[in-house]
Amino acid sequence: MRTEKLTFDVPVDILASLKIGARVLEMDLRRSLAARYYKNKRLSLGKSATLAGMNRLDFMDYLATEGAVVFDYDESDLQEELKAMETLKELKG
Repeated sequence: MRTEKLTFDVPVDILASLKIGARVLEMDLRRSLAARYYKNKRLSLGKSATLAGMNRLDFMDYLATEGAVVFDYDESDLQEELKAMETLKELKG
């Protein structure tokens, strides 16, 4: 996968105030941006997880800790899913 490198300067006193190093700040920023883009439906779950540097399951756990809805079904979507599950159950049946 091709990548782009992003760099920017952060004043040392900001890192000192946060009591974190540059690597922790980078991970916090990646996760926060990934969650934001996912919540705003700009990136899929998989791409957001990649941006966050996490696998999908870990990213889903992270989203839950941030209060984000991972599975955003409206009532009609949910009804369709339930019908499909009933159909599968009948076919196996």
